[in-house]
Amino acid sequence: MESTEIYKITYEHDINAVLCKWYGYATSNQFRESTELLLEMLEKHKAYKILVDLKDMILIGKEDQDWMDRTYIPKATTMGLKFVACIQPLYFFNKIAVESIVYSFNKTPVTVNYFENYEDAINWLKNMQD
Repeated sequence: MESTEIYKITYEHDINAVLCKWYGYATSNQFRESTELLLEMLEKHKAYKILVDLKDMILIGKEDQDWMDRTYIPKATTMGLKFVACIQPLYFFNKIAVESIVYSFNKTPVTVNYFENYEDAINWLKNMQD
């Protein structure tokens, strides 16, 4: 497990998924650090599913959205990422940012699905097979 006041990343063995929950506002460095740690954990556990809980995250900046598109998403798909469960942000501008990132994922073989709560996201990931 990796944890700071901004994010918490864990591995859920029962569903072979990496879970990441964000809290509040993350600087660009914190955001990129957490997403890189998420990929490291994905690789370490040979997982191919991610749950990102963005409910309490305030905003993903434009530069970080561009970085996700150019760098992170190609790297994640190369590493074998197949499924992303996304718990919707409460904050309007972060919803728009997340939609931009998901649009980039839609150009890959990765399946992304939105959820209002943790339980529905977990249940969906349980049913997703390689």
